[in-house]
Amino acid sequence: MIKQFGDFATTQAVSEGAALPKDGYVCKILNAQVKDGTKGQYLQIAYDIAEGQYKDYFKGLYDAKKDENKKWSTYFFVNLPKDDGSEKDGWTKRLFKTFTNALEDSNEGYHFDWDETKFKDKLIGGLFHYEEYQRNDGKIGRATKMRNACSVEKIRSGDFNLPEDKLLATPAANTSSNFMSIPDGMDGEIPFK
Repeated sequence: MIKQFGDFATTQAVSEGAALPKDGYVCKILNAQVKDGTKGQYLQIAYDIAEGQYKDYFKGLYDAKKDENKKWSTYFFVNLPKDDGSEKDGWTKRLFKTFTNALEDSNEGYHFDWDETKFKDKLIGGLFHYEEYQRNDGKIGRATKMRNACSVEKIRSGDFNLPEDKLLATPAANTSSNFMSIPDGMDGEIPFK
């Protein structure tokens, strides 16, 4: 027999329909930290939705967790340039500048001064897409993730394009030279026309 637990009647079931739709959202930065990764430093930015129908969406998910060791799990990551002169670093610099411009454009009077602790409570536009992942049961899951930053004004005006979804690779179609070839010994007649 299954052991009963006390709050079964009030426990909410997981709902497939509760996922955040991909879209552009005005977000509020809750915290920003410089972290060290295997490929260099990056910013880890905790955020939540600040306006509209999905305001405080991620806080709701956090509050619903019953784990005593629960942690905030929604972050936007920005790679920090290495300033090594490489082509890849040039692209990283452009993406970083896009992020800092979005911060400045979204927060009147704010000027980026290299202090990430001042990002707290700032607004920024977030462009969200779907990312697929392999679940523990082997099935494909889908999460809504912030992929790019832009100004809050772009979100409010609807003047933005969403990034492409990040889908897991599917098995490649059979492209071998034997695919749909006529087997040896046949006259070349195709039995169906």
